[in-house]
Amino acid sequence: MVSAQAALFEDTDARKQINVLTDSLKNNQKAILELSTSNDKLKEENQSLRGKIEELQKNHQDLSDSLKTYYQELNERLNKLEPQDIEVEGVRGSSLTGEKESYENALKDFQNGDLPKANKSFNEFVSKYPVSPYLPLAKYWLANTQYALKDYKAAIESAQSIIKQYPDHPRVPETYNTIANSQIEAGQKADAKKTLGFIIKTYPETKAAQTAAATLAKLK
Repeated sequence: MVSAQAALFEDTDARKQINVLTDSLKNNQKAILELSTSNDKLKEENQSLRGKIEELQKNHQDLSDSLKTYYQELNERLNKLEPQDIEVEGVRGSSLTGEKESYENALKDFQNGDLPKANKSFNEFVSKYPVSPYLPLAKYWLANTQYALKDYKAAIESAQSIIKQYPDHPRVPETYNTIANSQIEAGQKADAKKTLGFIIKTYPETKAAQTAAATLAKLK
């Protein structure tokens, strides 16, 4: 009887131990599952963070490249705005951005026969760029434009201003011819003859002198 009770006790105790072990195993499995799930989440979060870091690094690089390009372009634009030291038909000086284009556009107006527009453009250039190395040329063509527009007084004044300001400019001999032609058209033939004679005497080896001689011959 005692043996049967002892065996029964041992069996019950063994079952309890088994149950404890079973519960412990279940808890361990649950803990392992939770740990595994947590580890997976950490991996996902880590991967997400890594992706965000890579995106931030790319954005930083893109921004750095954009700023580099911007400053390069800005520097180029600023350099273009800086006066450029140039020489135009013997006249040296600083040329601002837009000077050459303005002069060339005015000259195109003259060459295309749009005299009123050329007159306006050359006058604007002379006013806007008073120390430009293109100034004597602008005044030279302004005088010729005014002559073509039959504004002889203005043509003479423009031509004389070139001679006064740039007496050694290569356009001066021909500028005197513009004065002489304007004087002829204005009815000042005596003055025109003096001007033509001056050209022939002062610039004997020039084309301007040949032109002056031919004009003078027609006046006699």
